[in-house]
Amino acid sequence: MGKDDAVIIQEAICLGLNPAVDVTYRIGTLVHGEAQRVPHVREQAGGKATNVARVVQQLGERAHLIAALGGPTGEQFAADLATGGPRLTAVATTRHTRRTVTIVEDDGTATALNEAGAAIPPAEWRAVHDSLDEVLAAASAGSVLVLSGSLPPGADEAGYAECVAAARAQGFSVIVDCGGPALLAAIDAGATHIKPNRHELLETVGCDGLAGVSALRERSPGLVVLVSDGPAGLICAGPEGEWRATPSRPLRGNPVGAGDAVVAAVATGLMLGMPIEAILRSAVGTSGAAVLNPIAGHIDREVARDLAPTVGLTRLG
Repeated sequence: MGKDDAVIIQEAICLGLNPAVDVTYRIGTLVHGEAQRVPHVREQAGGKATNVARVVQQLGERAHLIAALGGPTGEQFAADLATGGPRLTAVATTRHTRRTVTIVEDDGTATALNEAGAAIPPAEWRAVHDSLDEVLAAASAGSVLVLSGSLPPGADEAGYAECVAAARAQGFSVIVDCGGPALLAAIDAGATHIKPNRHELLETVGCDGLAGVSALRERSPGLVVLVSDGPAGLICAGPEGEWRATPSRPLRGNPVGAGDAVVAAVATGLMLGMPIEAILRSAVGTSGAAVLNPIAGHIDREVARDLAPTVGLTRLG
């Protein structure tokens, strides 16, 4: 390998503390209490961080996933990403990687059954941090750290905050997608962008909408807050102002992973230096493309590009 081959360009570094193998069942109509045949089954490496990394890659940018993997399911996860997925740094864990099942009906109704992740021992948490530190040290300027999903049982509520501090020390932007005390600790540590959904915002500060956004920004005036609200789109507030971004029409499909697509679009926009208005349109368009794709973590790039210019953008302040 020559010197030029070793150069790492900017990338979205996505940390997966609670990854999963996602199983998607597509059926006509789910009938509770009845035995049903499943004509279409899809299994793939998944979890929120993985979905973000996949969509970043599908948007044409580099993604690097760090995932704690263990057991046969962990081996299946790694094998799936080896066939064209984002770059993977696997951290060995004694915990068996979990599985999730999403049942998608023909009318677009999606029912998700998510196994709970196992507790992470302190030694394995340290191994994850060591791997993250190595990846951050090798990353180029303009890279973005993405922290998605709740912390696994046993992890300190300041776990994400430690990751934020490590990335900010090197000048990287950090996007955090979670709620509760872990989100507040990440904000206090210097997160630049956060993307709770409406329910996580309410859980974290006791109110939603612009009141909830303002409560978070009081902790860090430079913070950019994006709140996803399903079909209603996004509310965004930051130093440059406040906006609501809404899709131009209702979209029917699989909403699982739509929020992850928002995060992927924001990460991609930051790496490309896009203005906030363009990032918001891209985020809602990419989210819509995710809904229209039956498999979480996948989009059609052209669909996302077509939807973005149709997004309604209203300046709130």
